[in-house]
Amino acid sequence: MNKPDKGRRNPLSAYMIVSHIAFVVAVPLLLFIGGGAWLADTMGWSDVTKLIFVLLGVAVMAASLISYLRYLIAEYGTGDKEPTFKPSNKERDFYYENDN
Repeated sequence: MNKPDKGRRNPLSAYMIVSHIAFVVAVPLLLFIGGGAWLADTMGWSDVTKLIFVLLGVAVMAASLISYLRYLIAEYGTGDKEPTFKPSNKERDFYYENDN
């Protein structure tokens, strides 16, 4: 994939990324925690299964969030090894004039 030029990025891309992160966090929590609690209540399972669904939801949410953040770093990271601040040579070029 080609990396987008910094000057030509769509200004709505930040909102799209934030909404995707919210989706990545909310959906596993809703499905596993809410669905697991409903399923455990409907089937008459013990409260331990609710705890298992909660832990499973948190684990899936964390794994998907880490995966998406790694994708964002690979997509938008610069990968430059140069420092961001380079001192100019003009600051080090000076000489004393001899008044003799």
